[in-house]
Amino acid sequence: MTRKRDRIWTAIIATRQWFNKLFTSEADALVDNFSNNPPPDIGTQPYSGDDNEKDE
Repeated sequence: MTRKRDRIWTAIIATRQWFNKLFTSEADALVDNFSNNPPPDIGTQPYSGDDNEKDE
């Protein structure tokens, strides 16, 4: 009985830690706004008009 209870508590603690890590990283991503890792500057992209739907 104790072994089963230990497994349940291990699963509960692991799940809690996983959710805590997930929500912390998501909150950091919302607040951070690329301050330490800005997106690349790709500039404007030309539009060729080709939408890859041939024979339609």
